[in-house]
Amino acid sequence: MKKITQKILLFAIFGLLALSMNGQITYYNDFNSETESRGFTVQRVSLGGQNSADVGARVSDIPDGADSNPVFSETRSTLTIPDGVTRAQRAISFKNVSGTSPNLVNHEIEAWALMTNQNLSAVNEPKVSFWTQQRFMIGSGSTLTVWVSENYTHGTAPSTATWTNETANISGAIATSGVSPLTYVYGELDLSAYKSASVTVAFKIVTDNSAYASGVSQHGTFYISDVKFQGTLNVMPGNFSPLNTSATGQASIFKTPTAAIDVNNFSNTSFSNIFTTSTSTPAFKQFVAMPAGEGYKFEVSGNYEPIVVTEVFYKLIDADRFRNNVDPLVGSKWIVQGSNDDNSWDDLSQPRTMTTANSGDTPIEYTEYYIPLTTSKAYRYYRFVLTEGFTSNSANTSLREINFKVAALWQGTSNADWSTGTNWNTAVVPTNEVVIPAGLTNFPTIPTGTTVTTNNITIESGATLVTQGT
Repeated sequence: MKKITQKILLFAIFGLLALSMNGQITYYNDFNSETESRGFTVQRVSLGGQNSADVGARVSDIPDGADSNPVFSETRSTLTIPDGVTRAQRAISFKNVSGTSPNLVNHEIEAWALMTNQNLSAVNEPKVSFWTQQRFMIGSGSTLTVWVSENYTHGTAPSTATWTNETANISGAIATSGVSPLTYVYGELDLSAYKSASVTVAFKIVTDNSAYASGVSQHGTFYISDVKFQGTLNVMPGNFSPLNTSATGQASIFKTPTAAIDVNNFSNTSFSNIFTTSTSTPAFKQFVAMPAGEGYKFEVSGNYEPIVVTEVFYKLIDADRFRNNVDPLVGSKWIVQGSNDDNSWDDLSQPRTMTTANSGDTPIEYTEYYIPLTTSKAYRYYRFVLTEGFTSNSANTSLREINFKVAALWQGTSNADWSTGTNWNTAVVPTNEVVIPAGLTNFPTIPTGTTVTTNNITIESGATLVTQGT
């Protein structure tokens, strides 16, 4: 056995609706066709004489402000997520009666609407929300329930998989016979118990063989619409490429940057330009004393979990000694800091004095420089700020551009096995950029026979990485 130790060198339903908007929408299709690519398939286990086309049909009556409780006030995206196909929203209809009055007939039916399988292995706090409606249902002969499986394959009978009935765990409501007729109701289900790469949420319709009796036993119709999966995602390791996009293409990692202290210290408020190729970004006001701590602040979007940053790449303009209006012998001094409450800040780098060798002289300077960070913690907030006061004689002193290198953080949550995804803050075993912090109960062990292809492993002083075998 080899042991390696190294120091780091560097409540009401309305409340439910509000909650549902906090995470990132990870999947939201339109049910435009009965295919996995458009959000669902149907399994008609038994029809009891009902026309197959009436069971799992696609209809245009979808939730709106006039037929929903609470009021459907969401704005549907114009494209399906994540596919990016032009949205043509439909609902799924399960009609459980046939004929015309007074000769209506109930049918004994079992049918399933099976949502496209979801990979929840890297999604935090996953949940699914949905709108359902019942029409002309009276009596106990019709039920709509929600089930979840981690081993279902589309195109096969539901009986081939293992299912858990989650109906009792729904927050909000689901369409129920005799309750809120002709009204879409909202429901939400926490999927945190399911962490596999193939999770299927299904709506199961069951009706019995009771005879139709007006006002007593009516099997009616169920509608299912706007099934939406949400959660917060882990940002995968690697260099941002391009600006504000992760190494694996995850977009808009950070919100629009802001002033670290006071926006009035800047000559304009175009902070979003820091994440573009524009040469114009908010500059310090000319001949105005900037306090220590002023600079640029970055907040990780609520769609993502806090991130571990190991390097920052920057393009800082007119920050060297020649731009110091008070002391032309000293350039401005900057530092990278991290926080999880936007109040207490940890220093993550050594202070850097800007010179012509590590910052630009003019706004057209395109050279990118980097600062290594000594961090073993994930942060929600980062900032690039002055460590000392600075008064610039230039109107262009500004952060033209910034990029980040993200790492996976070992947490040892489940055990000491390197190959267990839940031991990493990203929920997957990383292939590059790893930080192993001190102070843990479980430090990583690479078992005999395990192939590790991870690059750039940083081991904090007091932490260990154990490799078994030769």
